[in-house]
Amino acid sequence: MYCFCTAGQISARDLVPTFGISSQRISNVVVTVYARHSSTCPHRNMKNAGQYRRCKCPLWLRWGKRHKRSAGTRSWEIAIKGARKLEEELERKALGLEPLKRPAATTIDEALELYFVDRAQRGIKESSKAKRLLGLLRNYAHARNAIYLEDVSARMLTEWRATWTFNRQSGGPAVAWSIVKTFFRWAHSIDLVSSNVSAKLQSLPIVRTQVQPLTKDEMARLLAATSQCGLSTEVEQRVRTFILLQRWSGLACVDAATLKRELLGDDDNLTQVHRTKTDAEVFIPLPPPVAAMLRSHPNDHPDYFFWNPDRMAKPSLVCQFGDWMRLVFDKAGVKHGQQEMLTHRFRHTFAVELLLAGVRIEQVSKLLGHKTVRTTERYYSAWVKERQRKLEAEVKQAWSKMELPTASGARMNAAAASSNLAEAVIDGMIQ
Repeated sequence: MYCFCTAGQISARDLVPTFGISSQRISNVVVTVYARHSSTCPHRNMKNAGQYRRCKCPLWLRWGKRHKRSAGTRSWEIAIKGARKLEEELERKALGLEPLKRPAATTIDEALELYFVDRAQRGIKESSKAKRLLGLLRNYAHARNAIYLEDVSARMLTEWRATWTFNRQSGGPAVAWSIVKTFFRWAHSIDLVSSNVSAKLQSLPIVRTQVQPLTKDEMARLLAATSQCGLSTEVEQRVRTFILLQRWSGLACVDAATLKRELLGDDDNLTQVHRTKTDAEVFIPLPPPVAAMLRSHPNDHPDYFFWNPDRMAKPSLVCQFGDWMRLVFDKAGVKHGQQEMLTHRFRHTFAVELLLAGVRIEQVSKLLGHKTVRTTERYYSAWVKERQRKLEAEVKQAWSKMELPTASGARMNAAAASSNLAEAVIDGMIQ
């Protein structure tokens, strides 16, 4: 004898239209869900055991006097959905209608495989971050007996999101959630799921962290510290050259570490450099001393400045440079976060110094390889304002050499008009 509950029950329509004036009444179809406890389950003999939801015993469906079958899941949420679908089928059968032709349900594995195939067809670069994150979602769902994509609910996404271990003060959670939302929006757009469950959840806040460029004194201390860390002469030269390359090129760590020799021209310009993150092509002029150091830097592979793909993978190379930089930063006494990407400090220094020197933010954005200027503004807007204050101070200092208009505004000579022109130029540079 098995207990059962009426969770998720839905009644069929009471009336069936006929060709006559009257209507024919049919009986209600009710499908109930109950837990079928195993012989070893400690809850099998408790009162209303079929309603107990905190064990992992299989769930069954029951309707009528003698009809029952397995729900094929141990999740109450999924079983209730199955009961509702079964009630709809029984209702249509009672009405004499043909059953609805439903497309075969898509598993999470099938959806993910199709998603990445579609991205490749559209020319979107393969993202290891998206594959890793969505793979974690699949594992979380499978652990809760959710095999089909339709079985992933908003509640499940909320509970899974609560297990994330990202630094809350970083932009990691917001970026990860945008990847999940993009996947479910795509799945809904091609009818793999009936609704976009990710749209039911609020987006995570984007944490705006102010970038910290290096001062001239900190740069000098870092370069001096390369010879004080107990590194071999070869590694010391390698780290020093790498620091100068990042500082004067703005390349990310992985792009600088895997830079090919053929990309440095005789004119000391880096051309056709493709960013790993965005696949954007950048053009970067290098100072002649930095270009000369790169050309003279020895490496055990003739095609690269720092990398040997036959001996080391990209992630290992990036981690190696990260360890060296942490050692140098500590020796130089430059403050940094415990989980900070220290090599990115040189990229920030490159961008901020150009902005303070008067280079337009649109041009800095191109040098950094950002897809849009908005990305550059997100990280460096404060330094654009710093440039504005600097220009404002210079203009006001120039006023001391000019004849300013009177309070009544009666006199406006050419010098005052020039000051207005200077203000207009400042506004144009900021916009």
